[in-house]
Amino acid sequence: MKNRSEYVFDIRSMGLLDHPGEWERVNTTLSAPADLKIEVIGVAEGSPMTLELMFESVSEGIYVSGTVSAVARGEDVRTLEAIELPIDVDINEMYVYEQAEGDEDSYVIDRDQLDLEPAIRDAVVMALPFSPSEDRSEEFSYTVGEDLEVDDGESESPFASLQSLLDEKKES
Repeated sequence: MKNRSEYVFDIRSMGLLDHPGEWERVNTTLSAPADLKIEVIGVAEGSPMTLELMFESVSEGIYVSGTVSAVARGEDVRTLEAIELPIDVDINEMYVYEQAEGDEDSYVIDRDQLDLEPAIRDAVVMALPFSPSEDRSEEFSYTVGEDLEVDDGESESPFASLQSLLDEKKES
C-alpha cells in the first residue's frame, strides 16, 4: 500500500464534502516533494514549503486558493555562484468531483481526497526563473579595457564630427 502524501487532504474530515458555501483555512509547513526544479534552479526535496490556503466548497467541487512559499537554490547565470531566491506562488485551482468529458486538465477529487502536490508542482516549477540572477537591477554593467571619459562641456549634434571632416576636405 502506498504511503499517503502529506499533500493529500481529506475533505470529508474537513467538513467540506457536498457542503457548498463552507470553507476551511489551512496554514502549514510541509516538506518539498521531489523534482521541483529546472536546469539551473529548484526547490530541494525535503526543504520547507509554507502553504497558506483556503479550501472553499462549491457545487462542482473544492476551490483552492492561496500562496505557497519556498526557497529555490541554484546557480546565478552570470556568475555561476550559488544563489537562493525566495519563491512565492499563488494557487488558484478548482478540484472537481467528476471530470467532464474531454477535460484532461482538471484536478479530480478521488475518494474524498484532494491531492495538492500536482497543482503545487505545476505552479512552483512555472514560477522558477529560467535565468536566475542575484543582481535584481535591469541594467547589466561591464567594463571593456579602460574607462572612457565623457566630455559634457559641449553638446554638439551627432553630425558635428562629420561636418568637421567635410570642412577639412573643402579647405584642402
